[in-house]
Amino acid sequence: METTYKVPYTTVLAISPHTNADKLELATVYGFQVIVQKGRYKPGDKIVYIPIDSILPPKIENVLFPADSKIKLSKSRVRQIRIRGLASQGMVVDPSEVASILNLDRLAVETDLQLILEVKKYEPPETFIGKTGTPKSRDPKKANPHFHKYNGVENIKWFPNLFEEGERAVIQEKLHGTNCRAGLLPFNANSLWKKIKRFFGLAPKYEKCYGSNNVDISSKGNHGGYYGEDVYGKTLNAINVFDKLKPGETVYGEIIGPGIQKNYEYGLKELRFVLFDVKILKHDGSQEWLNPDDVKKFAKERGFEMAPVIYKGPFNLAFIKVLSTGNSVYCPAQKNREGVVIKSQYAYNNQGNKKALKLINEAYLDDKTNTDYH
Repeated sequence: METTYKVPYTTVLAISPHTNADKLELATVYGFQVIVQKGRYKPGDKIVYIPIDSILPPKIENVLFPADSKIKLSKSRVRQIRIRGLASQGMVVDPSEVASILNLDRLAVETDLQLILEVKKYEPPETFIGKTGTPKSRDPKKANPHFHKYNGVENIKWFPNLFEEGERAVIQEKLHGTNCRAGLLPFNANSLWKKIKRFFGLAPKYEKCYGSNNVDISSKGNHGGYYGEDVYGKTLNAINVFDKLKPGETVYGEIIGPGIQKNYEYGLKELRFVLFDVKILKHDGSQEWLNPDDVKKFAKERGFEMAPVIYKGPFNLAFIKVLSTGNSVYCPAQKNREGVVIKSQYAYNNQGNKKALKLINEAYLDDKTNTDYH
């Protein structure tokens, strides 16, 4: 499952004053704050919400940003902007503005319009390509079926009511790097060579799996391409990751350091793997996540560096918004932490489900090279 991206036909939840502009107001859509013209909208009004990191097609951009518009998009991308000191995240569009393109009267509220309006999610350029070029695509059939993707963490602004006030929560710093995973999982005879090894009794019971979030690199061996070499395997080998894992365990973390993300080196001279989650394969074939307390114990016992826990206690959204701001906790000299990940302390079950959301730092998004979809 990918993290939520949609262009919904929805409603304005609330309107509040702009603290530094008499002719502007703040509209709340889901949990997002969007600056609008004063008096134009009221709570309950039906609107189209276009989130940040959207790419508009010419037919939409030309209507919303005509030649005389004071605001212009760069490369058709909707970004967070600041108007009189406050952040505006996305666009609130009156249905009348797109009436020449689409009649919304017959559509149900909460219809996703991204395909109809041909609005697309911005995809950051590949920053992990070395001089050798793009790695060859991998056949998903070659990947170990137990080696699950992490699939990202949803933005709390799409789900502002998922956590209840006072609910026990654990808040971790969200580090800005590249997602990495490693697991010691049941041998998967998904190639001719592996089938031969199994036939002759040479196959191990468990095999070493590792890769990025999207690619099981171990399914085809050392491929080159990323950073000019296999940065994932190199970083994991430096910490002897497979010596630290027991059969059935998969660790998820972030590789951070020089050359990974622009302006986010965290004061490091070398690449680091920083753990943030652990998944365990059970005897019945299901997998479950460790809860935050057990992840902390796991990291300490196995010798993994862990993403900093900033707070543990009752959930309070206003307080957590404050926690998402400021410099990095991992490296205080690193300006503008990416944000935080909010995890329920207890809501983990034997179906492998967990309750976790992210909150991105507005100051991080002020950098136009950054995106909300990490």
